[in-house]
Amino acid sequence: MASAMDNLREWYRDRRSRLDLFDETLVSQQAKPLYLLGPMLYYFWLVTVVSGVILMFWYEPTTTGAYSSILHIQHEIPLGWLVRGVHKYAADGLIITIILRIYRQYFLAEYKKPGELTWVWSFLGLILAMISGITGYLLIWNQRAFWAAKTVLTVPVYFDELTAKIPVIGERFNVGSMIAFLFLGGPAIGEATITRFYALHFGISLVLLIVAEVFYYRTRRVRLNMSLVPIVLFMVMLIFISHPSVLPAELGRRADPNRTPLPILSDWYFLALYQYVKYTPPLWAGLGPGLLIGFGMLAPFLDRSKYRRPLERPFFFVVGVLALIYFIAFTTLILFNVAVITREPPLVLLTTIVVLSGALAWELRFRRQRARAPAAEPTPAPVARPATAAAHGAGGDS
Repeated sequence: MASAMDNLREWYRDRRSRLDLFDETLVSQQAKPLYLLGPMLYYFWLVTVVSGVILMFWYEPTTTGAYSSILHIQHEIPLGWLVRGVHKYAADGLIITIILRIYRQYFLAEYKKPGELTWVWSFLGLILAMISGITGYLLIWNQRAFWAAKTVLTVPVYFDELTAKIPVIGERFNVGSMIAFLFLGGPAIGEATITRFYALHFGISLVLLIVAEVFYYRTRRVRLNMSLVPIVLFMVMLIFISHPSVLPAELGRRADPNRTPLPILSDWYFLALYQYVKYTPPLWAGLGPGLLIGFGMLAPFLDRSKYRRPLERPFFFVVGVLALIYFIAFTTLILFNVAVITREPPLVLLTTIVVLSGALAWELRFRRQRARAPAAEPTPAPVARPATAAAHGAGGDS
């Protein structure tokens, strides 16, 4: 037991020394656009936090004052529309860059040794970013945000059907309902909900920012390994999009618990989940997202092959492609409301089973072929080099 704990501590120390929060160590790869995703992620995150702090001066986190305070910011505060728009679209940029970076890490097998801890932090960051997104979305307190949050918070309740079958626990606790109650602060969305969502929305960013800054303080790494050009370019884009005559941040109508809008839609990154919930029975509606998160977090430990190229990891490659296709397809279907619920679910399930079975057969066949072939050198991981302030000078540190 002591030996196992020593090995675990040694593993953690080694991976922590190689931890790469925002691609700050991949200096030799910075000429490639895909490796600008890390610095851009940090940049969008910083813009989101700073603009959010400014909005706090005028925002009122109550059911009676939230929507009115948003109107006040948008129309009466000088450049309030700009701060709110930059906050919204920088948050969207953060979600986009973290998703693209995770797909890069996944398809290029950057999660393999020694990148396991970097991958786990990246995937956890996506989950926290989406939680921050849905909590921040409700703070507008308009019809779309209210009912979207209500729909998302029904998903944990579906776990009750699963936990009901567990001896002792299922008889005494409805775990899914307890999770929903913790977020709601009661049986329905109300004053306690908006208070908790406001605290979560701010707290997630604050805690993560402190963790990141402690990390950078201790490692002496540069935060933004990119030139001034993309920084200025993306800020100009955020300002342009936020203008009232272009694509201002949404206002909508004040939330009305007694009037259900149709269709109920959240921000774009939750639409695929909405469609999935429509497709599946209650048990799988709650279990499916949990299994997907579990697979994502454990991917470095499930993929034990030494190969890194996508086609050298057939099963994991197909799972990644299938997840991407389903995300795009489900999002499109719910946006245009064209899915036929009585027809598509069996087709989706059958397609998933057939494709994953084929991917598993491909994986086994590939491994048998490699086992018979002469030993080949595995694909090397991207070269990581410490990005210290001394190595890069003052340009780029933020």
